[in-house]
Amino acid sequence: MDKETNEARALLYAREETVRPRRTPGSRRRSERPLFGELAVEAGLLPADMLTPALDRQKRWGGSLGKVLVSTGAMSSADVARLYGRQRGVPCVDLRDEPRDPALADPEALDFYLEEDCMPWQMRAGETIYIAGNPDKARTAIATREGRHLPVFVTSQSGLRQTLARDFAATLTDRAVFGLMRQMPESSAALRLTQTQIRILAVCAVFLLAMLPSFATTIVTSINITLGLVFIALSGLRYTSIFVGLTSPPSREEMAYENQGTPQDPELPVYTVMVPLFREARVLPILARALQDIDYPASKLDIKLIFEESDPETLAAAKALKLPDHFEFIVVPDSLPRTKPKACNFALPFARGDYLVIYDAEDSPEPLQLKKAVAAFEEGDKKLACVQAQLNYYNWNENWLTRQFAIEYAAFFDLLLPTMVRLGMPIPLGGTSTHFRTALLREAGAWDPNNVTEDADLGLRLALLGYRCGVIRSTTQEEANCRLPNWVRQRSRWIKGWMQTYLVRMRHPLRLYRAIGFRGFMGFQLLIGGFTLSSLVHPLFYVAAAFAIAKNGTLTDFNHAGLAVFNALVLVSGYSLSIAAGMAAVSARGLFPLLGQTLMMPVYWLLISIAAYKALWQLITNPFHWEKTEHGISSMLESRFSGSDEKLASEGAH
Repeated sequence: MDKETNEARALLYAREETVRPRRTPGSRRRSERPLFGELAVEAGLLPADMLTPALDRQKRWGGSLGKVLVSTGAMSSADVARLYGRQRGVPCVDLRDEPRDPALADPEALDFYLEEDCMPWQMRAGETIYIAGNPDKARTAIATREGRHLPVFVTSQSGLRQTLARDFAATLTDRAVFGLMRQMPESSAALRLTQTQIRILAVCAVFLLAMLPSFATTIVTSINITLGLVFIALSGLRYTSIFVGLTSPPSREEMAYENQGTPQDPELPVYTVMVPLFREARVLPILARALQDIDYPASKLDIKLIFEESDPETLAAAKALKLPDHFEFIVVPDSLPRTKPKACNFALPFARGDYLVIYDAEDSPEPLQLKKAVAAFEEGDKKLACVQAQLNYYNWNENWLTRQFAIEYAAFFDLLLPTMVRLGMPIPLGGTSTHFRTALLREAGAWDPNNVTEDADLGLRLALLGYRCGVIRSTTQEEANCRLPNWVRQRSRWIKGWMQTYLVRMRHPLRLYRAIGFRGFMGFQLLIGGFTLSSLVHPLFYVAAAFAIAKNGTLTDFNHAGLAVFNALVLVSGYSLSIAAGMAAVSARGLFPLLGQTLMMPVYWLLISIAAYKALWQLITNPFHWEKTEHGISSMLESRFSGSDEKLASEGAH
C-alpha cells in the first residue's frame, strides 16, 4: 500500500470501547495513539472539566466520544473531523475551502456515496482521492468498487451530506418526484382516474340518465336510502370504537414499553427524525426545544430539518438558533409538486436510522415517544412496518373551533385507530408522529408526492404489500387551528387527499380485497370512502327532510313522509352515536370541559362539508396543490415560544 494511502487511514468517529482512566498527555506512551478526548482538551476545543462528564455520557449512551460531543453541542462536526484526522495522521478536508472536483462524481453511484458516506474529491498524482465521514468503514467498499485501494481522507459528515444534497439535487429531485411512479405506477396519484375508472363512471352515468325519466322517484329514493345507510354505518363504527377502543385488550405493541421497556441506551438503534418545514420561522424555537427534550441518546438521533429553497427565511431562522451539528439541514430545490411528501422523499436517502419518525413544525412529542416506538417494534413481528402515536392539542380550550378539533382528534386517535388495529383493519396514518421501519418504508416506495394526504395513502399501501401498522400510547401535542379560513384550507387538503387515496386504491378493488381481507376492505370503504362521501352529502339530508315535509305542506303522502322520517332518523342516530364516541374520548383523555361541547358536533360537521366541497373542486381543478396551514397563530403560543426561546438562549450561552 503506497505512502499516501497509509497517511489517509482515518476514522472520523473512532469508537472508544471503554472509558480509560484519565492521564496527562505527558504520561502517555509514545507507541499509543493519542486519545480523542485528550486531543480535544489540548486543542482548546473542550474545557478540561467537561471531559469526564462527556466520557460518562459516552459510557451511558454508547457510540463514539465524537458523536456525543457533537450531539450535545460541545463541538462541531468539522472540529471532530479535524481532531480525528490529527489522531490518525490523516489529512482532513474542509469542503468549504477545498471543494470537490465535480467531474469525478458519477450520478449513477449516488446510492453508493450515500450508503458509505463518501464521495470522490480530487485527482492528485493521477490517483483519485476519496473523502468520507468514516474512512475506516468506507475504505474497503471504495476499494471493492474501484478495483484497487485508493487514498481516503476525512471530512465532516454534515458537510459531506450537504455537498451531496446540493451537487446531486437534480437526481434526488427526480427520484423524489417520480420514484413511486416508476416503482409502483398503480399506486401513484399523479393520474386522477385510470381509463378503466373513466369508462365505468361513464357507463354508470349514461345508465342513470337513461333510467331517470322513467324511474326518477325510485332512483332518488334508492340513492337517498343508500347514502343514509352509509352515514349510519360510519357513525356505528365510531360508536363501536367506544367499547373496542376503551375496553378490549390492547395489542402487544401498544403497551410494549409499559410491559417490557426498551434495551439499555448503549443498545438502542440510531433513530432518524425528519421535520419538513415551510414558512415556519415563528415556531422553530418550540420545535428545537421539543426535539432536544426527547428522552433518547442524543448521539443516536439523526435529525433532519428539511427546508424549501423558496423559503430562505425559515432556513435563516434555523441557523440563528445555532443548533448542535446532529441537526442536519437539507434544502429541497424548488420544483413541482411543492408538497410535503416530495420534500420527505428528497431527504429520505440521507436517513441513517433503523427507525424513522415524521414530525410537523409545531409538534411537541412526549419525551419517551421514541423509546415507546422502539419497544413496539421490538415486540411486534417483522410485518409491523409503522406505529402511529396519538395526536392532540395544547390549545384545545382556546375557542370553539379548537374545542371541536380536540374532540375530533381524541375520538379518532384515541378510539377509532386503536379499534381498527384490534379488528385487523388497515389504518390511515396521521400526517405526523408516524414511526417507520426505515427499510420497509423504502421498500414501499416512501411517500406519494402527488397525494396531499400522504400518510393516509401510505398506511393503505403498506397493507396492500402485506405489512401492517399499529398504534402506541404516546401523545404529540400540536397547535389546533384557531382561525376558520386557515382551518378550511387545512381540512380541504386532508379531504382531497382522502379522495385521492380512495380513487388510487379502487383502481384494483379485487386485488385490494384479496390483500386486506373482508374486514379490512369494509373498514377502508367505511372510513376513507364513507367519511368522504358523508362529508359531501350529509347536509343534503337536511334539505331532503325539509323538502319531503314541505311537499304540498303535509305529510299525507306516505312516500314523502317515510323518506322524511328516514332522513331525520339518519341525522339523529348518526349524530347521537358520534357524540357518544366524542364524549367517551374526551372523558378518557381527561378533557372534561369538552363534554358539553360535543353537542355542537352537528355544526362542526357542516363546516367539514364546506371544506369537502372545496376539496372536490380542487380535486378537479388543482389536484396537487398543497394548501399551506399557517402555524404559530395561537394566542397561547407566546408562553411556549418565550419559554423555548429563553431555554435555547441560555443553553447557547452556556
